Amino acid sequence: MIDPKISAMMRLYNAEIDVYKAEVQNYLDNPVGVGEHGNLIETMDTLVAKIAEAEDKLIVLETHFNE
Repeated sequence: MIDPKISAMMRLYNAEIDVYKAEVQNYLDNPVGVGEHGNLIETMDTLVAKIAEAEDKLIVLETHFNE
């Protein structure tokens, strides 16, 4: 059985991934409606990096703490 704290962290990272994916999708669907972001590619790149970081954390948990 997985420790409840590890399980909570896994849910947190999955939720972060969902949030960042939704934000990227919003930029893809509505690039004109996002006026405060002059550089969409840079902003989207930052979001993709956040997805990668959360995925890396999930991999560490699954590799080292998944019983």
